[in-house]
Amino acid sequence: MNKQNKIVGIYLAAGKSTRMGKNKLLLPLGRKTVGAYALHTALDSNLHHIAVVARDDDPSIKHWKSLLTEKITVVYCTDSVKGLSRSLNYGIKVANSLKPDGVMILLADQPFIHKKMINQLIAAFIEDGVLYVASSFKDIISPPLLIGKQLFPLLSQLKHDEGVKKLLKDHPSIKGKVIHHKSEELFIDIDTIEEYENVLNNLERYL
Repeated sequence: MNKQNKIVGIYLAAGKSTRMGKNKLLLPLGRKTVGAYALHTALDSNLHHIAVVARDDDPSIKHWKSLLTEKITVVYCTDSVKGLSRSLNYGIKVANSLKPDGVMILLADQPFIHKKMINQLIAAFIEDGVLYVASSFKDIISPPLLIGKQLFPLLSQLKHDEGVKKLLKDHPSIKGKVIHHKSEELFIDIDTIEEYENVLNNLERYL
């Protein structure tokens, strides 16, 4: 990927797993952990670099450090309790140091995204000249989402648990593209014990 098409992934892994009651990203899922699937998918994609945003008090810090490669930077969000927007800001700071054309928001608890999804977002962003490209299922926008650098100032204005969907809702005139998917499995995220057990019981179907 050339300099003009540099997209940095922001891998959001700073949640407290409150509903799960334990660190869900370290739970075993097949031969990997919940948090490892989407990260390995991102590493195998056309993303230029990935900023992993973790909590500074996360007991799994050693786990994130063990994943370090030239394509990964781990940044620790010291005020993740203030919400998703803080994690985004930390990721944007890392991304800005690499002078990207855009960032892709990825969720660590969304294990079944495909490399094709990521590369499709990047290709559409480059070919269509839009400011964002979003994924959706049944007309509901969901990560992964690609945001052009022109929108970074608006991203930095988000507060608490506001995310990219809030930004797009508040600024409907922003030129973007939505890629619709037919498979619900791509967008499964794991927040509760029940959801985790359901995924375990159907793992062969999802992978």
